[in-house]
Amino acid sequence: MPVLRARLISLLALVLFAVMGPAVHAAAPPGFELAVMDTPVGTTLDDILTGRAQPGFTPVLNPGFEFDAREGQVIWVRVRIDLPPAPDGGWQLGINRVPLDRIRLLVQPPGTQVAQASFFATRGGDSPWPENFYLALPNDLAGPSTFYLQLEGRVRGALHVSLRDASSARSSELAARRFFRFLYGLLLGVAVLSLVRHIEEPRSGALAVGGAALSTWLACLGVNGHLYSLPEVALLSDLGAVVPQALLLLGAGPLVLATRYYSGLSKSAPRLVPWMRGLGWLLIAAACYGLVVSSTSPLALQMMAWVGYSLAGLACLLMLLLDARGYRWLAVLSLLATAGAVLVRQLAHAQVLPATLMSLYGWQLALATTIALFLMLPWVRARMQRWSQRRRAQVPQPSAEEKIAIARERLVQSLQAGLVNAADGDLKWIAFRRLLDGLKPVLAQTSAAVVAMHYNGEDLLQVEPREAEDRYRELLSQRATLLKNLSRLRAPQQVGIDFDGPEGPLDQVQLAVIPLPIPKPGWGALLVERRADVTYTDAELALCAEFAAVAIVAGDEASSTVSARRSADADPATGVLRTGPLLLNLAKLMDTARQKQQPLSLLYFTVDQMPAVREAGGEASASAGLRPVAELLRDEVDYGDVLGRSGPDGFLLVSPGKALLKARDYAEKLRGAVSRLKVDPRVTVSLTVSVGIAQAGPDERDAAALVERTARIAQIASKNGGNQIFS
Repeated sequence: MPVLRARLISLLALVLFAVMGPAVHAAAPPGFELAVMDTPVGTTLDDILTGRAQPGFTPVLNPGFEFDAREGQVIWVRVRIDLPPAPDGGWQLGINRVPLDRIRLLVQPPGTQVAQASFFATRGGDSPWPENFYLALPNDLAGPSTFYLQLEGRVRGALHVSLRDASSARSSELAARRFFRFLYGLLLGVAVLSLVRHIEEPRSGALAVGGAALSTWLACLGVNGHLYSLPEVALLSDLGAVVPQALLLLGAGPLVLATRYYSGLSKSAPRLVPWMRGLGWLLIAAACYGLVVSSTSPLALQMMAWVGYSLAGLACLLMLLLDARGYRWLAVLSLLATAGAVLVRQLAHAQVLPATLMSLYGWQLALATTIALFLMLPWVRARMQRWSQRRRAQVPQPSAEEKIAIARERLVQSLQAGLVNAADGDLKWIAFRRLLDGLKPVLAQTSAAVVAMHYNGEDLLQVEPREAEDRYRELLSQRATLLKNLSRLRAPQQVGIDFDGPEGPLDQVQLAVIPLPIPKPGWGALLVERRADVTYTDAELALCAEFAAVAIVAGDEASSTVSARRSADADPATGVLRTGPLLLNLAKLMDTARQKQQPLSLLYFTVDQMPAVREAGGEASASAGLRPVAELLRDEVDYGDVLGRSGPDGFLLVSPGKALLKARDYAEKLRGAVSRLKVDPRVTVSLTVSVGIAQAGPDERDAAALVERTARIAQIASKNGGNQIFS
């Protein structure tokens, strides 16, 4: 997986380099001069040249400019150049494709139109995916020449003007054709592959990625003017600039929906799912509204598309950053590359960077790459996992003896693993649960249960499956004396027995009763149920007895070990954990909280009166004051919290699962309980505590630093009068 990730990053870097790469077009010829002016519709070239159209042309220092075309206005561009003699095929004036309704080329003198083009005109021929409009100049035009461009449209944009011979124009169009074929092929390929992925894994969200690929393909066709190269959609040209802007906006919504699936937002941030789904469908609805409502202004729709893509990009970046999986970074880099390519396009429009094929259209390639990553990365990862699983050789089925040996070994291992970190009160429960789980694969049974009465002062009942628990409780209420007598025989027995369950009388069953070594007056047995016509062999009864003995011994040993360990780790003055073992527990709980992305708070309790008590009565009085506080805290803390000494005058409480606000309420409850505490008569003052609270950061690993931070907060609380909580 790291090798695949490195290769994909390298590919992404090459795409980004291509977007930022150097210009591939030739620079404008020497003496190339532009000037621009706006006039109302109906103004003729003669009006401009005679001065009747005011205020006149404004010079442009670059071979291009940004414009704001509006309905009822015409943009005039004056082009002056010292034109060399015409080569074979003549000179052609190149203009980047922008959604203008009409472009006319007029030559002065005599002021006649010699060529025209339109963004919305159908186009066939050898170049189905053009990059520029090419307007042919008259072959007899040479030397110092002036000609004019008349532009009509209803959107904002940028114009880049170049002069090319026929050979250079064909080379440029050939490069553009290859680029756009790759771009459109990539998007359509992702759309087709998404169907394959959906058939293979319907819950993968591949259809959302396919929808994003199709909508992006339509958006690119629209804004590039290539949609009208298809004769089947020629009628859309009557809608003018509304169609490309609506299609551009249409691409933003499915991109948000696809990112929602790719980023696993339902797991990382489920509360954001309705908002992101709503944003995606809102953008789609806005695009459809712009297409069907005839009064929609192309300029307003263009602004909606810009805002929509900005919101979509920010939403997608947020969802990807919330994803905890490692391979999200490729998509994040690709999305950032798309944003960078959009910035490059704007810099090219502002004439800061050369207007090349990649600087103007590279953002589309980066966006298509992002969508392709949405589909391919999870797919490749799933394929690699399945391939890895298939590589593992199938293990032959073990014999009955081998199954028993494996089950015996697993029982011992599971007991050791389960009892290592278990709480003292859970040791017996875990041992019996492992016993029942260990018997299931090697002993045919309908149900099984462990009964332990008066075992270390408590009654235990473990049943597998859990649905049979009510039946065993009925059995104990009806046949407890019989089972107790059988358990005292100290030898495995099998009996045919019937008893009433919670739903009425049951048929007779065959019950194996394996005594458990529980001292009197307690008693216990392992009960295994089968149908009445299936008896137990001596080997099966011996196996049950062996497993039961292993579980009992393991539980007793673990209980002794835990008791010894806790005695060694306990502070003799207060009975809570010493500082060293507490820090080890804190480090483990911080690791668990970080892996599960759960909060963890640390509460530092300082007994405000301890310095005065110690000074007045010595260490004996200090211990007499601290011990009741420790006992109170130990009784009041929530299950799973860890309490220990913080130093000579206080305690530390580790509280997993509590964020800062809940920890404050928790600390307030404990502070109030301490203030009402009755203490040893040797302590002549009432005791109060100051509490400092700190929450572990999402990536924090240093337990000692967290303790130090919490101690400083508690010290501030104590110095500010005590008996209060600071966080």
